[in-house]
Amino acid sequence: MTTLVTGAFGCIGSWVMRGLLADGERPVAFDLGDDPWRPRMIVGDDVAERVTLVRGDIADREAVTRVVQEHDVRRIIHLAAWQVPLCRQDPSRGALINVVGTANVFEAARAAGGRVERVVYASSAGVFGPPSLYPPGPLRDDAPPHPTTHYGVYKVANEATARVYWEEHRIRSSGFRPLTVYGPGRDLGVTATPTLAMKAAVLGRPYELRWGGSTDLIYVEDVARALIRAARATLDRARVYNLHGSAAALTDVVRVIETAWPQAKGLITHVNEPMPFASELDDTRYQRDLGPAPATALVDGVRRTLDEFARLHQDGRLDARELG
Repeated sequence: MTTLVTGAFGCIGSWVMRGLLADGERPVAFDLGDDPWRPRMIVGDDVAERVTLVRGDIADREAVTRVVQEHDVRRIIHLAAWQVPLCRQDPSRGALINVVGTANVFEAARAAGGRVERVVYASSAGVFGPPSLYPPGPLRDDAPPHPTTHYGVYKVANEATARVYWEEHRIRSSGFRPLTVYGPGRDLGVTATPTLAMKAAVLGRPYELRWGGSTDLIYVEDVARALIRAARATLDRARVYNLHGSAAALTDVVRVIETAWPQAKGLITHVNEPMPFASELDDTRYQRDLGPAPATALVDGVRRTLDEFARLHQDGRLDARELG
C-alpha cells in the first residue's frame, strides 16, 4: 500500500514519514520545497534515500493527479497548507493553496477510480471561535464553527468539501483538528510559540510568547500517529475529529519548561492576551473510532523536545532563524 504525504517537508509531514518508515512503508513525499531540512532533522540524514520525493505544487491539479496515478497511491495524508500568518497576508493565495489544493487532492482520489482507499487531512481547531462563544468545558466535535481567521474559514470549507466528496463519490475521509501542536520541527504558525520558547530555552535566549491564557497542547508525534491510524482504518463516510492533548495555561507551560531546563528560568515570558481559539478540546469521537490513543503527557513531550533541541544544538544543526 503506497501512502502519499502532501506537505511532506512540514513539521507534521516529517513525523508522518517517520512513522510510516518505522512501519516498513516507503511513502511518496509531495512538496513544493527543494530542501527537506525538517525531514532530515526528524527522520534522518538519509531520508531522501528512504522515501520517494516528488516536487510539485498542491495548487496544480494535474500534478497532484499525476503523482497519485504514477505511484499507484492507495492512501493520501494531505498536509500541504499555509498557516494563519501567511493566509492573513495573502488571503487569495491562501485560499488557492488551502481550499483549491484540498479539492485537488479529492479530485485526484476520484480520478483514481476507486484505487485510493482513503483521504486523511489536517483540519484545525481554528474552525472554532473563542471560548466565550461556547458553553464551559471541553469543546465537542459537533460544536458549531465560528472561525476568526481566513485560515479557519478555509478549514471549514475543506471539511465541507470532504463531506460532499463522500456524498457524491463515496470517497472515505478523516479530518483532524489539533490546536497547539508542539515538538521538534514546529516553527511556523500562531501556535508554534511554545515550541519556539523551548528552542530559545536550549539556546539560553530570552523569549516572549505572543499570547497567554490557556490552550490544548498536543505533541506532534501523537498527531502523526492519529493520521496514520486513520489512513489504515476501514471506516466509511467523511469523519472529522478533535484531537486532545494536555489543556494547560501558558504560565504552567513556562513552569514545565523551566523545571525541565532550569537554565531557562526567567528567560521565558508571555503576554496576557489569550488566543481567539477554544482552550480545550474533547476527543471522545476519536478515541471511540480509532483509540484507545493516550496522549503524551505535557511534561514528557516538553522533555523530549528539549532533549532533541539540545542534541541538534550540540551537533551544530539547530536551526534558529525564526527566533531572529
